[in-house]
Amino acid sequence: MKQYGVTAEQAKEKLRVTIEETWMDIVEDYLDQKRPMELLEKSVDLARTIDFFYKYDDAYTLPLSLKDTLTSMYVDSV
Repeated sequence: MKQYGVTAEQAKEKLRVTIEETWMDIVEDYLDQKRPMELLEKSVDLARTIDFFYKYDDAYTLPLSLKDTLTSMYVDSV
């Protein structure tokens, strides 16, 4: 951020816009179906995972932030 002279909020907003644009590209490719469906499904699954990990916190670097979510999904599931 220092290199480009932007604030953390500006960087987060740019990243959010980039993610939204990428999601739109993925959805268009998914609906177009000129590519193998298996490849598109893997791409969508990866994008969902990354979105889940980084939406509110850096869950990859700070895995304890995922502890309650994963516990509720796999340990306390109905």
